[in-house]
Amino acid sequence: MAEATDFRVETAISADVPAWVTVCGQLAPLISILVFLAPIPTMQQIKREKTVGGKPLLPYSSMIANGFIWTVYGFLKSEPKIMAPNSIGLLLGTYYFTAFRRHVSIGAANLPGTTSQHWNGLVIFITFILLVAATMTKDLAVELIGKLGVLICMIMFASPLSTMKVVIETKSADSIPLPFTIACVINCVMWSVMGVLDMNDFNVYFPNLVGLAAGLAQLVLKGLYGNRKSRQLPV
Repeated sequence: MAEATDFRVETAISADVPAWVTVCGQLAPLISILVFLAPIPTMQQIKREKTVGGKPLLPYSSMIANGFIWTVYGFLKSEPKIMAPNSIGLLLGTYYFTAFRRHVSIGAANLPGTTSQHWNGLVIFITFILLVAATMTKDLAVELIGKLGVLICMIMFASPLSTMKVVIETKSADSIPLPFTIACVINCVMWSVMGVLDMNDFNVYFPNLVGLAAGLAQLVLKGLYGNRKSRQLPV
């Protein structure tokens, strides 16, 4: 009887969700995968030119951290819509990170920081998340990992803005990857709708609303300055 009651409740809740929200829920995981695939043109440019130019490493190191923590979060909550796309993001982020490191200048410290600092940070972060998942109770681990995931997700979406000062000073937005930014904006819209109107999960909708704002800011900078050749800053 209890199972039948739960089924009726779930059915009633589903019936209250507008059809367009359901569509967003179905598209959101697919759009997430497109976000993770979006840097491929940037990687091809880096390989072709054999230099990363003024592009930051942060979008790709944060993609690894973001993919890992949300894969763990989705696993703990038994939520495949969260776990599946982020596991793909983890693999792709690792590929981008490796490709970027091959072509970055030795001693570059404007990524922000250095490649070794990004690598060491990732090792420490992943180790910490594994310890949390393995040693804490499930509910506590979900709560802590979810809140950390919110922070990492916001860093990933806003990471191209790490070069905003340089963009404004050089009057060039070449360091802002356009495909990644457009995909992030669409993705954030989908997950914001899902998080608010379907899942009612703060850990899902809040970072995506922040990511949407950051993505729109990046598009404004891209529209203002484009990919024109940057002016060299005085040393």
